[in-house]
Amino acid sequence: MIIHESKKHRIYLWDNLKFFLITMVVIGHCIDMFSGESRICQSIFLFVYSFHMPLFLFISGLFHSDKNILSKCIYFFSVGMLLKILLFVMQQGTEEFQLLYESGIPWYMFVIAVYIVITYLLRNHNKKYILILNIVFACFVGYDQSIGDFLCLSKAIVFYPFYLSGTLIDPERMVSFKKRHRWIYILAAAVFLLWGFLCFTRLDLFYRLRHLFTGRNPFNLELVPHGALARAFCYMISAVVSLALIILCPNKKIPVISKMGTRTLDVYFWHWPLFLVLDHFLHIKGLWSYGRTGKIIYLMIPLMISIVLSIGGPISYPLKKIRNASYDKIKENPHERKEKEEENVKQGFANSHDQY
Repeated sequence: MIIHESKKHRIYLWDNLKFFLITMVVIGHCIDMFSGESRICQSIFLFVYSFHMPLFLFISGLFHSDKNILSKCIYFFSVGMLLKILLFVMQQGTEEFQLLYESGIPWYMFVIAVYIVITYLLRNHNKKYILILNIVFACFVGYDQSIGDFLCLSKAIVFYPFYLSGTLIDPERMVSFKKRHRWIYILAAAVFLLWGFLCFTRLDLFYRLRHLFTGRNPFNLELVPHGALARAFCYMISAVVSLALIILCPNKKIPVISKMGTRTLDVYFWHWPLFLVLDHFLHIKGLWSYGRTGKIIYLMIPLMISIVLSIGGPISYPLKKIRNASYDKIKENPHERKEKEEENVKQGFANSHDQY
């Protein structure tokens, strides 16, 4: 499980950051449907997608554990398949069910299960070298037009450097670094604001990178001549902006927000089904056509969805049941039972920090 708490204290930096990131995920999904007709949506999409998944995967790698590997894989695969089936049922007639292909929201569950296994297999190898090798490989994989949504292969290759880099860093040391170098907050703010400014004022220049930030597409014809360099440039943007966010995010307990940051997997699982239900009965997508006021109200909906789905209780019940079933064993000797109890205690600290 992802653990970011010692017996003495909890590192609230990651809770706070994850709540912000999951809200960005919901916003990204809600505005994507309008990105073909709205430059504002294109700017928001470009800005959000440049860092939200890379940083989420980095945090997941930051708290990677080599324990209960198979149970974790069963859990994430189960959650992914359940979400895939749920969305197919809710969108029947508009979505085709393809068992081995995934281009939608469930991709994260399948990819994280693969990352857990791969990282476990690499535990005794030189991860720094493998990280460099993976980055080089990912920079050229876009030239292969056959690699895409099949087994989420493109995203698995493109995003793995962020997860793997997280396994190389001590989360405590990052917090200490922020405390020792206060001046870096100014630099981080400048970087974050500059990238946001460029996304909104130089959209025509940077929007061509959209399909690279999603991780699922090969290079388009425009980028083929310099696709590897474009991918490397996107990696640089994602890394710098993500680091700036880590620096800017407060490392203290924020009432309500910090607790909500422990339930981001619930938000990820339920946010699109909830959006589909709201749109079916309230036609919320129509708000976008009601001028500036309608757009502002529409953009507030993702925030409300994130808050509502972070309250826990009945909302967390289905995923908790799946987790318990995934970790159950038919027979346990006393030693195995003790290890499971210790792992459950840690899970209580980390809650849904299991890679989301």
